[in-house]
Amino acid sequence: MAHRPPGANSPADKDPPATAAATRTPSRRLLIVQLGALVVVTASMAAAIPFARELQANPARSYLGLFLLSIQSGALFMLPGFGWAGIAAFAVALDNVWGAVLVGTTGQVIGEMVSYLLGATGSPWIRRQAAYLRVERWIRRWGLLAIAVIAAVPNPLFDIAGAVAGASGLGWWKFYLASWAGRLLKNLGFALAGLGTADLVRQWFG
Repeated sequence: MAHRPPGANSPADKDPPATAAATRTPSRRLLIVQLGALVVVTASMAAAIPFARELQANPARSYLGLFLLSIQSGALFMLPGFGWAGIAAFAVALDNVWGAVLVGTTGQVIGEMVSYLLGATGSPWIRRQAAYLRVERWIRRWGLLAIAVIAAVPNPLFDIAGAVAGASGLGWWKFYLASWAGRLLKNLGFALAGLGTADLVRQWFG
């Protein structure tokens, strides 16, 4: 049996080459996320209607609940529909689009700082994500505009954007403002869509 010299690695010891499927961001997955978000928001609108009176009777507690829910949704990775649905549902139940959007957006971005801190502290989990290099190129080229656009478009990449911003040394307040602006536009769109959906549900089912 042939012996390998000390320190030599066999082909089996080497890391397998990364496949194209593992290194690219699949557009099909993004489409599924967007369609799933639409279904979740629509279902949430219908579910929120029966609780409108209870939430409107206690607006302070309702907004506090939305704020805490939004912080949690911002801190949870790759579950974007959770936060959108909550904001849209509260906008319908409280009949106040701007109140729900402003409170929810602020909470979401506070929760998103978890991703930023993971990048700032050099967590190896972040760099193992397939979309890391792509998002990094976008942010290096476009800066805060890239963060705002990614935050404004329904997709699961924003957690990676926060981590890249943290890893690149971007000031936390710059990241906060850019992501807040993008999320504000996105949440406003979902809240308005939710109100329209709720009106249709009321018309259909009385």
